[in-house]
This record gives sequence, C-alpha cells and structure tokens, in this order.
Amino acid sequence: MTDSFFLVKWLFLAMDWVYRQLTAVFSGGGWVVVLTILLFTLAIRLLTIFSDVKSRKSGIQMQQIQPDLDKLKKKYANDPQKLNIEQRKIMKEHGVSTLGGCLPMLIMLPLLFMFFAAFRTWSNQQALDMMLKINAGQGVEAFQNSRFLWITNIWRPDNLESPNFGLMRFLGNCSCAGGGAASGGVLMTGSDFWNTFATLDKHGEPAIKGFIFYNNNTEAINELLYKLHFFTMTIGENGTPVYTLAMDNGAAFIEAYKSFVTPITSNTELIGGAYETMSNGFAILPLIAGVTSFLSSWIMQKNQPKPANASENKDDPTAQAQSMSKGMIYLMPVMSVFFCYMYDSTFAFYWIFSNVISLAISLILNATLVKKWKSGTVEVVKK
Repeated sequence: MTDSFFLVKWLFLAMDWVYRQLTAVFSGGGWVVVLTILLFTLAIRLLTIFSDVKSRKSGIQMQQIQPDLDKLKKKYANDPQKLNIEQRKIMKEHGVSTLGGCLPMLIMLPLLFMFFAAFRTWSNQQALDMMLKINAGQGVEAFQNSRFLWITNIWRPDNLESPNFGLMRFLGNCSCAGGGAASGGVLMTGSDFWNTFATLDKHGEPAIKGFIFYNNNTEAINELLYKLHFFTMTIGENGTPVYTLAMDNGAAFIEAYKSFVTPITSNTELIGGAYETMSNGFAILPLIAGVTSFLSSWIMQKNQPKPANASENKDDPTAQAQSMSKGMIYLMPVMSVFFCYMYDSTFAFYWIFSNVISLAISLILNATLVKKWKSGTVEVVKK
C-alpha cells in the first residue's frame, strides 16, 4: 500500500524487486518466490544474530553471579523491595539483562508483524496481477508459475479451506479472523476480492487505489474492473473517464467475477480438482511453522544454564525472566499456526525459515558458550 508504514513499504518493494530479477533469470515458478523469501530471511537473521549472542552471554553471566544473588536473598529476606533494588544493581554492574533468553523472541515480534504486513501486500498485488493475466489469456501460465510442491497457488494459504467449506467461511471473516483473512481455495473468491480491495480508506477511496501495482497499471485495472462491475464510470469535465466504486456492496461484481475465473477454476488439469470443493493445500506449512517455532524457543531455553536455586519470588528478576521466557515458548507456536493457517503461504515460508535459522543459531551458540561456561572461561564484563 502506498500509505503503509515506511519499513513495511520498503520491505515489500525490496522483496518484489528481487523476485522480479530472479524471475527474469530463472523464468519464474513458485520456487523463485521461496528463494526470494529465503534470501531475505537470511539477511534479517544476520542482522539479529548479535542480539542472540548477547542474550546467551547475559544468561551465562547470570549464573556466575547467582551466589551473590543468593546472599542478597538471605540478607534482605524480610525486605522484598530492597532485595529487588540490590539484585538489579548487581546485575547492572555485571552487564546482565533481566530479559535474558527471551530477548531474541522480543526482537522477532516486530519483525513478525512487519513481514506479515509486507507479505499480505505482496500477495494481494499478485492477485491483481493474476486478474490481468487471466484477462489477457495468460491465466494458465500464471497458475503454473504459482505452483510449489503440494501448494497450487503459493500466494494463497496452505490450509484445508475451500470456497464452499472451512473454518474461515464458518467464522464469516469475523474480527477474530483479522481483516483480510482468506476464506480458502486456490484463488480469491469474489467476496474475498471485494472485502480486500473495496474497503474505503481514510480518504474515502477504495483500498485498491492505494496499491502500488494499481498505480502502475491504472488504466488496465480500471477497464477490467469496470467490465466486472467493481467500478462504475462517468466522464469527467476534461473528457477522461472517472471510475468510482459500485454502490451495490459487490453483488454484481461477485457474479461477474465467478464467470470471469470459471475458465481457469474449472480446468481440473490445471487446478488439480474441482475448484469449489478443493483446498489450496493440506495445512502442512502451518503445522511445520508451529513445530519449528516451539523447537526454536524450547532449545533456546533448555540449553541455557539455569540458576542453581531459582527463586519463586515474583519480585525476583531471575524468576521474572524465566516466567516470561516460558510463556513465550508456548505463545509463539500458537501464533505461528494461527497466522500461517489463515494467511498466504509466502508468510508461512518466511516464518518456517526464520524458525529453522533461529534453531540452528541456538544450537551453535549454546554448544560453544555453554562449553566455555562449564570450563569457566567466559568473561564476566563489569561496568
């Protein structure tokens, strides 16, 4: 979207540019999309690896000052407020962060939502591109370039939804599904398209006019959507056509859209089955995303050395950090499955790659730093 948060916009433009360059070299295909996502995921993880190293060292330093913390617990057993102040003081002196092992996950949360927004924009603009290619008689080629493994259209969710049946249809795009969640199938339904692109923005214009792809292909998209009754047309004062959103809540468009995509969606050889009853995938990516998210978080915590006598005192910084980390271990997998099931497969691939890379980093760093900790060679840096 042209009015999106600037980081989201830059991320989308960068991914789209790299994708187009790779497509020009390798003639397209779903695997080119996946390669683009992998390259960007690697780049982002390289930027965050320093926080991972710092987090592991902070956790190890916490163990080295644990005897001092235990002494403070005995000294201020009857004064929790003073205990908390003194503990934080000694942790600050030794450069220990109370966030500990959950710091990398907290850093990843903003990235998660930024990528989520960028991928949603990317997939929506690909839907517009698909429409233009279908109109130009290139729909078969467009679908063939969107395949990847078991997924018919990589720009759609890998889930068990179909246009006529599924969880998202049952929820009816309610608030808990999040605006713009797909109802399922290998192609946007007419109602999906209308709900995505006809929503009025803060300027009172339909959302479609805020997409960069629309602004780059305005004439072609306007003509197509006028033909499909998405827009109505009047002649302006200077003799140029003026396109405005149809005022029938999409009734005429949805019927016209169904006829427009029928030659593609009824092609069982291309789609692989009956469009109205088949899903775009088998919900494999959401499950992989959930499992890898759990393993990444679990290994990050499991292999870090723990305090010998962890306190259950809610005012104890050590207990607070551990409680936060444990909560994140179970929260992130649930979020992963939820988002990857309901939104396009490109986001699911990003999240899986990110989890796998994070898991590898955790294993490597824990293996090296924990070994140094056990041998007593990790330096405690005092401030």
